[in-house]
Amino acid sequence: MKDTGIIRSLDSLGRIVIPTEIRATRNIEIGDPMEFFISNNNTIVIRKYRSNECTFCRSMENVTYYHEQFICMSCLDELKHSLFEAPPALISKQRKPHVADNYTKKTNEMLMRVKQAFLETPDVSQKELANRLGISQGRISQLKKELSRLG
Repeated sequence: MKDTGIIRSLDSLGRIVIPTEIRATRNIEIGDPMEFFISNNNTIVIRKYRSNECTFCRSMENVTYYHEQFICMSCLDELKHSLFEAPPALISKQRKPHVADNYTKKTNEMLMRVKQAFLETPDVSQKELANRLGISQGRISQLKKELSRLG
């Protein structure tokens, strides 16, 4: 383990804020689900949760593990075809998405998924929905509030 020298206190609700520098270097976005582990020597370990759904389309059908990512066969085929069709100049000049753009995109995607889940099963509990979508129950609550605010 690497000592970062960063110290954070628990707030009144027992939460810890993960510093921006650590989130950036570990590719952790706001709203990403996290897993907690306790090692044999009582060390708390936190890591980004990886569900076994496709990284691109969130499907759980025909998923394979490739380079630390889960990818479904249809997305894998699509990637293969687009790799051969895209001109080399386009591939080299693609810009990386800005963090704020990625956050908004991710939040909007999760809002759509939660809304769809509530339409399909309106009596589902937040806990069940959180397990199904691979996010925390608290995040479901935030998204529900946002959905009611948007109308």
